[in-house]
Amino acid sequence: MTREQVLSAFPQEIQKGDLRSGDSTTEKIKKTVKTLIIKGRTDVIEALRYWLRLRDRGLAMTVVIVIANNYIPELKPDLECLRAEIQSGKVFHPSYNYLVDLALKPINEKPNLD
Repeated sequence: MTREQVLSAFPQEIQKGDLRSGDSTTEKIKKTVKTLIIKGRTDVIEALRYWLRLRDRGLAMTVVIVIANNYIPELKPDLECLRAEIQSGKVFHPSYNYLVDLALKPINEKPNLD
């Protein structure tokens, strides 16, 4: 499974970057990630990383929520980078760091078993 295949597996709203459906879209993404991460963890991580790097507020925060609900320590550097950009005022309102901190908390608390 490639990153493109993973991206295409998500709801149409996500593929088109239209997140106006809010919570229902987030729930769909969470379910899709849980299913796809078993089939191809690396590709799912790359898809989530891609969306984080777009710095689209709705999409990035949706991905952050997904990470908070799925232990994905591979994205820690990406979350830390996003956090720093939010803190510096480069992207988004500083209050968004609350969600980033929620996603980082389990990653920081759980020891890396590699």
